[in-house]
Amino acid sequence: MSQTPEFGRRVIVTCDAKGYGSSDELTQHQIQEAIPAILHIAAEHSGLDRGEWHIAPGGDGEMAVLPVTVREPRLLDRYVPEIEYALRRHNHNRTEAGRLRLRLVVHHGSAVSSQAGYSGNGIVTAARVVDSDTLREALKDSGTDLVVAVTAPVYQDVVAQGHTRLRPEDFTLTTVRNKEYEEPVWVHVPGRRSGSGHGQSTDGTAGAPDGNGASPADPAPGAPSAAPGEHGSGPERRDSPAITNVMHGDVDASNAVFGVRY
Repeated sequence: MSQTPEFGRRVIVTCDAKGYGSSDELTQHQIQEAIPAILHIAAEHSGLDRGEWHIAPGGDGEMAVLPVTVREPRLLDRYVPEIEYALRRHNHNRTEAGRLRLRLVVHHGSAVSSQAGYSGNGIVTAARVVDSDTLREALKDSGTDLVVAVTAPVYQDVVAQGHTRLRPEDFTLTTVRNKEYEEPVWVHVPGRRSGSGHGQSTDGTAGAPDGNGASPADPAPGAPSAAPGEHGSGPERRDSPAITNVMHGDVDASNAVFGVRY
């Protein structure tokens, strides 16, 4: 008689490599060796112990179910940047054909434990997102070594609530359609701010010029300086007062002192 599987909700991280299926056998072998090595280095530098993870390796990636002690903020703030850095070092001086590029998904959902590993809707969701055309196109269009997708539970409970160093505007909302699965996901390109290069600075302020070639943030010609503290720190500035003296008849100003009180 089989035992009832143990239900739980876990953080699930899955990744997949671009172009594995179209690569020759030698390149596939190199990818199989490189991915776990890169992820191991990234985890080690992030203070994470992959020995505690349940990892199901694949030819071009892996599916990992993490222990309940590992939280999403550590993954997004430390693990993801370390993966991006390790990939950059790995790809240094490599040709485009030999370059390793990864799609990564962070999800929080159901993971049912059994003797054969884990199953459940959370596992299926992570697998469909990482294998979606949406994420493939995002990696292709980014030109980078890594793109990261987070599902609704991670975005809404972690990113949108300010529990990570990443800001909501660092993610782009899109929809993943894969078989019968259709759900929103948020895509992040490590090292790139959303909206940069599209008339928006990294601090979120508009920077596109108006019809006269001036930025909306620039004061009009001849306009007075901003009020003290209006644009951050710096010494307080005051405009010089306008003074008009009207004299009637002769004035003896010998030894006179003129002053202005603010």
